[in-house]
Amino acid sequence: MWYLFLLVTVGGSVLLVWDYRRKAAAREAASQERFEQIFNARSTASVPELPVAAPVAVPAAPATSLSRERFLGRPETLVYRLLKAGLPDHDIFAHVALASVAIAPGTGIEREQQARHISQYHLDFVICDKNMRVVAAIELETAAGAALTGEQLFKANCLKAAGISLVRINTAALPRRDAIRALILGQAKTAGS
Repeated sequence: MWYLFLLVTVGGSVLLVWDYRRKAAAREAASQERFEQIFNARSTASVPELPVAAPVAVPAAPATSLSRERFLGRPETLVYRLLKAGLPDHDIFAHVALASVAIAPGTGIEREQQARHISQYHLDFVICDKNMRVVAAIELETAAGAALTGEQLFKANCLKAAGISLVRINTAALPRRDAIRALILGQAKTAGS
């Protein structure tokens, strides 16, 4: 009698293992079939492709968007070379945002408004020492004795408040190479003192 019980138990166990393996093999075969359908569909294009996210639309550049012939105009290039020759131990940067060298005063909303206002202006050149401390800012003038505009006065006031010397150079009457160092560093020392 106990042989019969043992025989039923072993037979039931074998039946369960056989059923589990049969179902696992069926799942594996179905998975393999889906895999082949997906990858064969792409090569034969007989089965519709899976939906793909739409490409992001990139606006086309306007037809008038052309590269500039020169980064610096001829007068600016001449002043840049003059600055490099007269101040070889300094770094010269062109077209620098005023907000990069002067921080808006105040707090909260007032400071944000002033920072937005300052960010609209650019300086022609900024001179830095080897530690990247701003020594002076350069603004180019095109006409001798021209009255300062509101924009120029605003830049001058921001730089003065930041303790940065502003040097105006007339492109029609450039200083000599040996005089540029004294012109810029001399004014920077008086502005920093």
